[in-house]
Amino acid sequence: PPETQDLLLHLSLLEALPLDVCSRLFPDRRCSAVLPELLQKNVFLSVVGENQESEEYRLHPLFRDFLQRRFRSEIGRGKIAAERNRIAAFFLESNQWEKALFFLLEAENFDKAAETIAEKGGEWIANGAITSLEIFAEKIPLEFLEKFPRALLSLADIARLQGDGERSSNLLHRAVKLLENEKDKTGEAEALHSLASLDRRKSNCPSSFEYLEKAERLVDENSETYLKCANTRGLCLIAQGSWTQAEQQFRLALELAEKQSNEHYIRLITHNLALPAGFRGDFGEALRWFKRIFRSDFRSEKTARPLPQESIGHLNVARLHLYRGEFDETEKHLERALEICQLYNLKSLRGEIFESYGNFYRDKSDFPHTLEFYERARRAYEEADINPFDRELEDERAKFLMMRGDVVKACGIWEKLLERRKSNGNEIGWNSVRLSLCRTRLAQGETENLIEELREITNFFHDQNLFYDEAAASLALAETFYVSGNRKEMSPPLQRALDLTARFDYEHWLRSEIRKNPKMFVDEDVLEKLPMDLRQASLESGVLSLKSEPAELQTQDSRLQTSPVVDLTVNALGFVEIHRDKSKPFAPDAWTTRRARDIFCYIATSKHRRVDKDVLIDAFWGEEDLTTIEKNFHPTISHIRKALNSRQSFKQNFIVFRDGAYQLNPELSYSIDAEDFENYIAEAEKAKREKDTDGFRANLEKANALNRGEFMAGVYDDWAEERRHYFSEQHSRVLNALAKLAFTDKSWSSALKFSGEILQKDPFREDAHRLIMKVFAAQGKRSSVVEQFENLQTLLKKELGVAPAPETRKVFQELTK
Repeated sequence: PPETQDLLLHLSLLEALPLDVCSRLFPDRRCSAVLPELLQKNVFLSVVGENQESEEYRLHPLFRDFLQRRFRSEIGRGKIAAERNRIAAFFLESNQWEKALFFLLEAENFDKAAETIAEKGGEWIANGAITSLEIFAEKIPLEFLEKFPRALLSLADIARLQGDGERSSNLLHRAVKLLENEKDKTGEAEALHSLASLDRRKSNCPSSFEYLEKAERLVDENSETYLKCANTRGLCLIAQGSWTQAEQQFRLALELAEKQSNEHYIRLITHNLALPAGFRGDFGEALRWFKRIFRSDFRSEKTARPLPQESIGHLNVARLHLYRGEFDETEKHLERALEICQLYNLKSLRGEIFESYGNFYRDKSDFPHTLEFYERARRAYEEADINPFDRELEDERAKFLMMRGDVVKACGIWEKLLERRKSNGNEIGWNSVRLSLCRTRLAQGETENLIEELREITNFFHDQNLFYDEAAASLALAETFYVSGNRKEMSPPLQRALDLTARFDYEHWLRSEIRKNPKMFVDEDVLEKLPMDLRQASLESGVLSLKSEPAELQTQDSRLQTSPVVDLTVNALGFVEIHRDKSKPFAPDAWTTRRARDIFCYIATSKHRRVDKDVLIDAFWGEEDLTTIEKNFHPTISHIRKALNSRQSFKQNFIVFRDGAYQLNPELSYSIDAEDFENYIAEAEKAKREKDTDGFRANLEKANALNRGEFMAGVYDDWAEERRHYFSEQHSRVLNALAKLAFTDKSWSSALKFSGEILQKDPFREDAHRLIMKVFAAQGKRSSVVEQFENLQTLLKKELGVAPAPETRKVFQELTK
């Protein structure tokens, strides 16, 4: 009927067709009756979802495209734009801004789109829809956004969250001018506050204070902007080590947030109230405050959409648990921190999370993972344009090097840090590095002038109320007195370290110190000062120390065998092996179908790790009809992405679609044995041309070592058989070259071994038979030469009905003269 046709034309503007939405958008069209009827008639309509509220329908993509073209031709672009604006208004009334913006942009109503972002952008970001907001905003020309300057604030906030400080700053400075011209004092104050936040992150607190003062003069003392300013000022004061003043600002901000019933800022500020306690070393108190940023139930918090700031909350909680030696809690919160960080693409935070992962594995003595995550942290900092020396990465890496005995390299890092932190005016960081260097000198037996320097460092930490650092410095000072034989002077700093340990529960730290210096802690004067539960641990460490030879601290580079950080390993030469981290294998059912795994291997082992979509379809669904392909193709690609993230700490997107082809994400790193195999062969050929025999042999041996069996063993698709034949031929070339090299070197056993492997692949290879005969002749085994030739002669006659080649007969005759 014509009315049904007209309804379909209007519905074609909607991608999804929830029954309740259609009924409200087109109240006179009987959607609740017409759509189920059309479904029964199979009019290119399907049900894609059903819940308690409403069924959801979808038009077939090709049918929908046809309807849209016909709709445009019948009523024209202008009326279609008007209809899209009407639909957008419907979604705006329901606070469904994402859906509304789609229709506004389709209608090219950029004014209303920019106005919507200006009004709802802050709320949108608070709800976590950062990526979608960014995508929509990029489609709006700048001149329209500048008509509504508050829209620029949201874009600047997104840029800041994603680590692009320069773009954020440019947008904010432009917004300040525009908002000042419009006499929008609150908007201008918001922009100034955002600039203050940027400068705080750059450790430029004086500039941040100036922006905050300007912002506060523009708004009322009970406004949300004012509480934001108080919160940011508190963070600046934290950076300056002014803990008491920082707490005052946070409490002022919290009071305002509670007065306004602003749940969002109540959670953020209570998190920040933990910072002074955390920096001072009161980890229990800090944890109590930190956890208030999360919802009361950790499990329900995981199911709800988190705040972007919860990522730093989880990271800080993980750090505190690590200080306390609570590894399970540490890992749980690190995983959640990384998950949220990736959800919102928080580039500036990713490096800190990887750094904490490195510390976590270091404290668990898992050194390969320690190196991996320190390298990941370094790369993440570089991508976010952050100097690793401005974070704790280099300091933590130096501590790791000390654990490995590489004193020279560790001290080199600390010397650089010492100079940088002094030039930056970072007194706390500077004294922390000084303490590390003093402890190193003490471990090496260098005590000259050490007592005075340690006293100075200890007094600094005491004056700053940095209790954890003071405990470490006090214990180092006590150890120095102990080594110097000054027991009387040893007692006060030792007692101070023990008092702080008891007061703030530094037991995990103290136990590690006992293990490092057991002889001091079994001394009677020291032992009697320890708590009862630590005395036994001290005695056990002391007994083990007495049984073992005293070990000198190494001063040479004790290198840990490492390989470049690889995001994904694919081994296809043999039975397929795919893993990201061998210690965290994918779930047994990660690959829901073998086809998904095989498609991934097809892409990974193709040239440039890339395959056109049409080629993929032809290789794996060549005989299927279009409906089956449409039903299965995209779910299979989705299965691949899920499988590659199964049971992994952090999620990565390994498959991307670009320019009509699926390819491995070029931003990630890979180890693909088939690819490495070809590269080694290419390097071997290059070495051969350059007459580099050692390089020729080394690359051939590497290529041979990679070959665990036939390509994609157990997979018999046409594409796999084709590649299997290619790699088998290449491997035979490698074996042949190695056999000839072994013969030249008179390494008879190796020559026989490689030739034998060639014949296992292809028993008719006469060149391999000839080489074996030459080896036997060189060994003086004439009978073995004859036997080898006769076996070949019999094989060729029986299987192929031919005689050995003239060259083979000639070699045999020469060898048996």
